[in-house]
Amino acid sequence: MGTVYQAHDPVIHRKVALKTMIPGLADTPELKARFLREAQAAGGLRHRNIVTVYDLGEDRGQPYIAMEFIEGVDLEHVIQRKDPVSVEWKIDVIRQVCEGLGHAHKNGIVHRDVKPANIRVTAEGEVKIMDFGIAHLQSSKMTKNGLVLGTIHYMAPEQVDGKEVDLRADIFSVGAIAYELLAYRRAFEGETLTGVMLHIVREDPDLTAIPKSAYSPGLERIVARALAKRVEDRYQTLDAMRDDLEKLVRQTAVHLEEAAGVAEAEKQRAAQESAEIQAAVGEARRAGQLQKALSLCRRLAEKGDEPASRRLTAEVEEAIRDKETEQLSSLALGYAVDGDLELAYKIAGRLENLAPGSARHRDLVKYLDEEKARRAAFALLATAQEHIVLGNLEEAQTAAEEVLRTQPDHALAREIRDRVAGVLAQRERATTPVPVPPPLPAPPPVPAPPPPVPAAVVAPPSPAPPDIVAPPTKPAPSPAPAVVAAPPPESLTPIPEGPPADAEAARLMEEGRRHLKAHDPAKAVPLLEQAAARVPAHPAIARLLAQARLDARRAEAASLTTAALDHFLQNDHVRARRAVEKALGLDPSNRRAQQLMDVLGVLG
Repeated sequence: MGTVYQAHDPVIHRKVALKTMIPGLADTPELKARFLREAQAAGGLRHRNIVTVYDLGEDRGQPYIAMEFIEGVDLEHVIQRKDPVSVEWKIDVIRQVCEGLGHAHKNGIVHRDVKPANIRVTAEGEVKIMDFGIAHLQSSKMTKNGLVLGTIHYMAPEQVDGKEVDLRADIFSVGAIAYELLAYRRAFEGETLTGVMLHIVREDPDLTAIPKSAYSPGLERIVARALAKRVEDRYQTLDAMRDDLEKLVRQTAVHLEEAAGVAEAEKQRAAQESAEIQAAVGEARRAGQLQKALSLCRRLAEKGDEPASRRLTAEVEEAIRDKETEQLSSLALGYAVDGDLELAYKIAGRLENLAPGSARHRDLVKYLDEEKARRAAFALLATAQEHIVLGNLEEAQTAAEEVLRTQPDHALAREIRDRVAGVLAQRERATTPVPVPPPLPAPPPVPAPPPPVPAAVVAPPSPAPPDIVAPPTKPAPSPAPAVVAAPPPESLTPIPEGPPADAEAARLMEEGRRHLKAHDPAKAVPLLEQAAARVPAHPAIARLLAQARLDARRAEAASLTTAALDHFLQNDHVRARRAVEKALGLDPSNRRAQQLMDVLGVLG
């Protein structure tokens, strides 16, 4: 119904809100007079929740009202943006609206156009009600320019029906504003103006749209009473509505304080439990019980202390990785020392996956590579020495040079190469023919002398240098016999207890002893058991059978340990654990099984 300007008061030097009437309305003397009269009435209101009117007047036929300029935000914008403000803030805004509008009612002013756009809230949370003395100018004769559309959603049923209205119409409007502020939706919706009016007159708002809070259901009951269809069922004054809101806040505050006390006690109890669990994690780590520490970290998360749980879990998992890398490195070194470099390299690969780029992995691989090169050099040098014994000096020299290509400082390889090279050079000199001098001038004819014999033919062979074994002379082959007899079985050291009197038992015992000597206890056990069945009391058979059974268990344990390691390298920890447990059951002293069980124990 008017235009509002931000203006400057040159006398007091302050900003003001300057409101003027729409020119079409200002041309009507009756409306103009009512504008000024109602403005005077609103200007007489002095309340902290009502915008102060400073001045009113007319400039060249245009009436105006100079009012307090309010920095803040309209409730309409708060609702449209669905600002995330607390329910306490909303209740306090409704309470202040009740106080400000209630003060106007006591002074005989009925607003008649209370809506979110007419309520401004400062940054400090103070409510200011605006537009007194303008909205009531809407009459049944003013139907042009859509002057009613902006306010229809907040009209009371009697106002929609065109009946006489009083301050209780403003109370209904306050209830509609409270509903919209709490639910962020209008109490009465409709696709058309008629539809909205029908809802206001005939239907109750959906109170379930108001979010549940600590103030439910009391807050919903207050809003419902303000929105009652019948005037008699509504609050009769806004002071009564304000009193119910304040009472609700006081009662709820008591419950909230009690709940806060319970929550604080629960928080302290949870903090105490968290501290105890963290202390237990530290004790488990110091005792090397890393899996127990990890389990306690999960319990800490269940208690709600997520930050501490994440921090300690990361630390324990890092400790588990360090422990696993240490034990894997030790396991790999053990296999390398025992000569099984292939398995050692497989374990090193697992270590690389676990801790890529770690110093422990680099040191292990460096050691394994050096050990591999050392063993390769040892094998080549053994081959070189065998060639020397057989007289194959060129092959011996080639083997020594191959070692020197990878290990230039290898002293033994260099010595073999140099000595063999010296022998080969000496042989070369010994087999070089002496050049024949040119013939002298022909003497008088005499019988020709015999041709000279080359020196190489008569020269004695050069002796082999020290430390080089000359090739053996091969004797002339003798005709092989027609039938080659099988060599007799190797005789075993006589046993101190003496053989059993039973010949079959003695044979079985001797056969079992041969399998034990060949490190095949699995074949020895049944033979010795048969011998023991024939001669139960013979001490030698009993001793050998006990030894064979022990060796068989150890062999089976070693086989199970190898299988367990294969499962472990394939990340099948369950099968690896079962195999290593069986191995330790057969042979508790198996060092490899114990080491692998330690690694699996760290992994859990």
